[in-house]
This record gives sequence, C-alpha cells and structure tokens, in this order.
Amino acid sequence: MNNDKTHIILCGGVTLPTKFKDVPDHHIHEFHCDPSKKEHNVNIELPHLIQQLNCFIPPRIKDFLEIASYVYAADRMTKRGLPTQVEYHSWSRKFHFFIKIRDFEFWNRKLVVENLVKFLTFVSGDLTYDFNFIKGGKDVGQTNLFDNADISIDIKPNSAIALFSGGLDSLAGALELLNSTNQDLILVSHYSNNFAIKKIQQDIFNLLDKDFPGRLQHFKFVCSLHGERAAEETQRTRIFLYTAIAFSLMSLAGEKSIHVFENGVTSLNVPKRQDMMNARSSRTTHPKTIYLLKELLSTISGTPIDVKHPFFFQTKTDIFEKIKNYGKLNYINSTITCTKTFNVSKKESPSIHCGECSQCIDRRFASFASDLEDFDAIYDTDILTDGMKTDEGYTHMCDYVSIAVGFSQMSVHQFSYEMLDILSEIVPFLPGNRNTEKAQMVYELTQRHSKQVLFALGKIRAQENIMIPKKKNTIYSFIDDRVFLKLPVNRLIEKICEKTSQAIPIAFERQKPAHENILNDQLNAILISEQAIYQREFPSIKFSFAHTIPDHSFPEYDLLIEAKLLKKNTSRAAITDQIGADMHKYGTSYKLFILYDPERRITNEADFKEDFEKYSNCYIHILR
Repeated sequence: MNNDKTHIILCGGVTLPTKFKDVPDHHIHEFHCDPSKKEHNVNIELPHLIQQLNCFIPPRIKDFLEIASYVYAADRMTKRGLPTQVEYHSWSRKFHFFIKIRDFEFWNRKLVVENLVKFLTFVSGDLTYDFNFIKGGKDVGQTNLFDNADISIDIKPNSAIALFSGGLDSLAGALELLNSTNQDLILVSHYSNNFAIKKIQQDIFNLLDKDFPGRLQHFKFVCSLHGERAAEETQRTRIFLYTAIAFSLMSLAGEKSIHVFENGVTSLNVPKRQDMMNARSSRTTHPKTIYLLKELLSTISGTPIDVKHPFFFQTKTDIFEKIKNYGKLNYINSTITCTKTFNVSKKESPSIHCGECSQCIDRRFASFASDLEDFDAIYDTDILTDGMKTDEGYTHMCDYVSIAVGFSQMSVHQFSYEMLDILSEIVPFLPGNRNTEKAQMVYELTQRHSKQVLFALGKIRAQENIMIPKKKNTIYSFIDDRVFLKLPVNRLIEKICEKTSQAIPIAFERQKPAHENILNDQLNAILISEQAIYQREFPSIKFSFAHTIPDHSFPEYDLLIEAKLLKKNTSRAAITDQIGADMHKYGTSYKLFILYDPERRITNEADFKEDFEKYSNCYIHILR
C-alpha cells in the first residue's frame, strides 16, 4: 500500500480497521457531524434541510446526502500537494471510506458501488475510491417532528429543479426556464462557511422572486468543515454534493430530471498545458461526468433519471447575451464567477472577483464580446487598468487567449486530428447518433468562442489610453508583444534569457569564470533560485541539474540548455562547430545556447544568431 497517497476516512465514530494500522496518522481522518460532541468537525445540516422540507426523507436519501457530504469534506481536508506537483500520480489520492448507513443492503449492492466509484474517480481525477458501508447510520442533531412518512413535501407539481450557484450560467438557466416554460422552479444551493457567497445567492434569488412572484423556491444545504481550515480548495467533488441535494429534492417531489447550467467551453475545459491534465483539469460538467452522473442517480432511484445540460453548446458570451435578451442586465453585477471565492472574506476591497483566475478572465472577455462590459462586476485586478499582480494570473491570460487563437487557426479536419484524445472522451457522451456530426458541433463551439475572444481583444485594444505610460503585464503590453502567439516554451526561454542577462554579468563582475563548469554552476544556481517563480508561471517544470548532458533541461517543455564560455583564444569557428554538433545531437528538441562572451569574440551578434536561429527550435542568447 502506498501510504503517501492513501487516506482513510472514518465517518461517524467508525474505528480504524487493523489492516490500515501502518498508515501514517496524518493520513487518517475522522469526521464527526454531531454538533453535541467535542469531536464535531464537519457540518452536515440534514436536520436543517428536513425543517425546510417539512416532510419525511427516506433513509436511502439521508444516506446519499451524508455520503456526498463526507466525500466533499474529505476532498477539502486532504491536500493534493503543491501546485507544482502536477503529474497525475503526484496530484491524485487514494480514498478508503468507512461510513455508517441506514439502508445497508442497498448501498452494498455491486452496481451501486461500481457506479459510485466510476463517477467519483472521473470527476475528481483521483486514483481510487473504496467504500465500506457499515450498519448503524442514524440521525444526529435536532430532528423535526414533520420527518415522518405521513407528511409529503410542499412543492407544486410540474416544478423544474436546477442547481443554483449564484453564477452567470445558473442565473441564465433560471431565467430561461422561467421565461420559456410554465414550470415553477426549485433552486438548489450548497452553502459552506462563506457568508459572502450565501448573500450573493440570496440576493439573486430575491431579484428573481420579485420578478417572478410565486414561481420559485430556494433550498439550501449546509456542508462544511467545522473548526478547521480546508487544506485543499480545488473542490472537484462539489458537483457530487450539489447533485445529491438536487436528487433528494427531485425524488421527494416526484420529478425525474435535474438541470445543470454551465457553458460548453467551461464544461470542455480543454487542457491548456500538460500540467492541466488529469486531476488539475476540472471535469465538473464534462459530458462524461453528466453521463456517469445519470447512471449513478438512475441506479439509486431505480428508474431512469435525466441530468439536463442545455448550455453545452453555448459560450460565456452567449450566456451574457441570454441575460440581455431576457431584459435582466441589472442582475449581472450581482452574480459571482470567481474560482477564488474562499478569499472573499480576506479582502479589503468591495470586489468579490479576483480578476486573475481563469473564470474571471473568461467572464471579463465575454462581457466585452457581448458589449456588456459596463454592466459587469468589479474586479480586484482590472485588465484595462492594472497589470497582472501574479505570475499565475498572467499565465491564465496567456493560456486563455492562446488557446482561442489556436482554435481560430484550425480547420475542422485539423481540429479532429489534434484534439482526438480530448474528443474521444467527449463525443461518445453527447446526444446524437453520428460521431462526426457531434465532433463538428464541438468544433463550431470552439470557433464561435475564438471569434468572440478575438473580437473582445480588438475592442479592448481600441480603448487604450496612449497618453498613459504602459505598465508591465497589462493587457495592452500583452497585445503589443503578441504574447498569445508564443508557445509556453518560447515564453519560458524569454524568461530565462531575461533573468540571466541581469544575473550573469553581476555574478562575474569581479572575476570572470576560469572554466565552463563555473559558468554552469552559476547558471544552475540562478535557475534553482528562480524555481518557485518558474513553477508558478510554468507549473509543469522540473529541473535537471548541471554537469549532465545537456547542461540543463526542462523535460516537460523538451527544452535543453547548453552553456558556452568564450575565452580570448576561442575562435568563432570553434564555437560554431560546438553549437552545430549539439544541434545535431539534440535533434528536434528546443535548444537554448547561452554564450558568455566577456571578451566579445562574437563581433556581429545579429548575424551570428541568425545563422543558427533560422533552424527550427534553436535559440542563441549572448551575455557579456
């Protein structure tokens, strides 16, 4: 057993099984939801939901809510690792859950467990989920006198049930159902400890309730850690908890479907870099997630359940335009899109949007593309006036625009070829019969998205105030430098060249290196000292150290670095021969040659660089 990745989750007083006695203590997590106990460390406010519903909740539904709550709590309590630990085997975990349940026979059915595990491993990106269900589940905390089989739920017939996060997409979905159908609407929310998000959700509900009186109900389920700070904020399993709540209400109301509103570009979440693969690429509303969720809920229900995902072929710009078409522009700045909502309580500014996460950037561009930027929210970092404050934010902006530019340059055949691996996990789970037609629809979605992003980019560019000095890392310098046309490896090379241009001359100002190993030692020290910065901007980086062949390398970017020391007696022919030999040896890899030339043996730098950089993937950087 790999104890570094194994986490034992003991729920509701279950004792540790003997076979796990060798697991380190910090990988054993005990969850207690009884608020009357001193060990209480997770809030599962099932009694509060019962009070809202005033009806009987069957034991199986209570079990499902508690299972989803414990999974969500474990997801937040167990650290995946640092953002720099990006490989699938490093960033994923192995979970063993021990949970007391009420409906023992049902939850131990093979098909139920299989569908539960299939769904969770895919949506979370974790390695394994193992469930051990034990007899003895019971209600804790204050129960309600209406929790008996003779009381039915007070919900109007023909009610649609939808997940409601307080974001633009869920708002647009609510407006669409209320405007295009005669159905009443049940909105389902999950609350944690974030009171700001609670207020946002409630404020939007109040706006809807005022405009559509008597047609809405809003049910909230609280699940959060109690007395402890979450160790992990990715929250890949939150969709499981959300849909468990919605499924509970759906079952009690006699409905057979749940609406999930998320635009298709976010749902696809095409990996932008290698580090975004597997667990780090969110699969919250991915088509396969929706398919596996339908299978799981249908198994629990015993009848077919539909999870509707109507905005899959919509972009974020389309979502803005939907809200505009329904005449609810005043709702927009009340919604929240930011993925850093856990920081809201720490902010001194009135903004609830960071402006630098991938979702904030997507929202900001979409507001310009739809000509609705004046109705958008306030951002801590405004791309029109501020430079990105973090390397991570700058990288999100680079990746966001770069992928849109890349899509705009692809034909449908090129798209199908280059995106084959991604499409293979999407197309089989989309509605329809012909895979070619479904792939074509995905392609058209990406094309519309790229056109909207490029339109927004042009619009932003036109608003630049040329009377104000240009700041570093602003959207305007980003456009001027055409950063979005550069591959990540090219941006990495520029970063290395910039740093070494500053550091190497200073390092050898008093005494020049006697031989090349000293130069390499210094380069190695510079690269390692900047490792944290490089890893924030280029998260999949790993280093190979000096005195290897090649001198230095960044394997995930296929970048090799060779350092050359030019002395007084070094001829141009000699250095040319060395570089030529290395170019042949390293083939198609990206190659950066750092030449330290304090004696100015290279008299015409431009011509020298041109002789080599005309070849593919070769870069020359001369230091003096």
